[in-house]
Amino acid sequence: MSARVSAAGWRLHSTLSFAAIGACGWLFACAPEVNNSIPAAVPQTVAETAPTSPVIWPTSGWQTSTPEAQGIDSATLAAALETIRAERIPVHSLLIERHGHVVLDTYFYPYAPDQPHNVYSVTKSVTSTLIGIAMREHQLDDVNVPVFSLLPQRSSDPRKAHLTLAHLLSMTSGLDCSARGGHNLLQQMMASRNWPQFVIDRPLASEPGSTFDYCAGNTELVSAVLTEKTGASASDYAQRQLFGPLGIAHATWPTAADHVSHGWSDLQLTPRDMAKLGYLWLHNGRWEDRQIISESYLAEALATHANVEPGINYGYGLWLYPNHVPADFEANGTGGQRITVIPSLDMVEVVTGGGLDANAVAALIATAPKSDSPLPENSAAAARLDSLATEAALSPGRTGSRVALHVSQPSRPSSVKS
Repeated sequence: MSARVSAAGWRLHSTLSFAAIGACGWLFACAPEVNNSIPAAVPQTVAETAPTSPVIWPTSGWQTSTPEAQGIDSATLAAALETIRAERIPVHSLLIERHGHVVLDTYFYPYAPDQPHNVYSVTKSVTSTLIGIAMREHQLDDVNVPVFSLLPQRSSDPRKAHLTLAHLLSMTSGLDCSARGGHNLLQQMMASRNWPQFVIDRPLASEPGSTFDYCAGNTELVSAVLTEKTGASASDYAQRQLFGPLGIAHATWPTAADHVSHGWSDLQLTPRDMAKLGYLWLHNGRWEDRQIISESYLAEALATHANVEPGINYGYGLWLYPNHVPADFEANGTGGQRITVIPSLDMVEVVTGGGLDANAVAALIATAPKSDSPLPENSAAAARLDSLATEAALSPGRTGSRVALHVSQPSRPSSVKS
């Protein structure tokens, strides 16, 4: 674990990050034209920063503790919940995990703990993760190979012979993903008979590897590669190789008639299961005694392959923020869906929402981590946090027994089922 937390400037996200995700989740593409010939910067993994205590694996359910027991301030979290409600920020859920314990797991009416959410472009991060699993299983050998060596589809454009799986994963394919005839590319693709071929047939707007263009068509082709090389849809492959081992039982993922799952969006997960994905990335792709994701692939996924703007980079399906103090990385989806991993804090945050700027939520909880060691218990703040979390789960103007799990009272960890 790293040194103590910086109280100022912890993780305030650039507005471009949210704008880029929000604009592209359903509209298929956006394209800051930024050259990607920049040095890689790999965030520290938890293996490099973690304490020596045994890792807690939440396969059967998350353990919980008070925030203070994990070095987090209950009063800051309570103030965050107060602001979310007072300013009517459309948060559906907010979960914070540290050192293997969930310290906050709050749901805002009418959303409930076991209610799956469409995670939108977080799906892209999961699609990338499956590539790393396929490499670990020796079903794929290299991402730096021409995509046409991996797919049955072909293109008449000889320049596309240089298009690789790595280009698709890093959103640097060069394919033209602009709208035409009043319809965005996603709408056009979904109206076509063969979605992967539709994407392949897009003209090149730039040379592969030269320009970042956030385009859902890229991960549609990645999903097609998974189907071709594993013999299963991404959804089925994930159930067997990812969701099953992590104890994720309620995932749904649309799959087309050609057995290609939507590689770009529409995966549905509960917030607690989203946190498990973050925990897997946090622990370098390992879960219990099994290496789920190829270590070398995950290192590449967390390296910079495109510079979106100063301080915002893109790896393979993951957004990287090397200038944050401490550095972090994320899976992001339109509307405020977010899995944030902060390796040096041994911490994962999950936000779901309905049209919010998740950066606003990040700002509210930025100063909550105070120490790498437990803090003195703060019974007054803990009680306030409990009350606010309970109120958040209730219909406005009503009282009752339905409560969100806010996990601020047990000093001995209890179990939270996934």
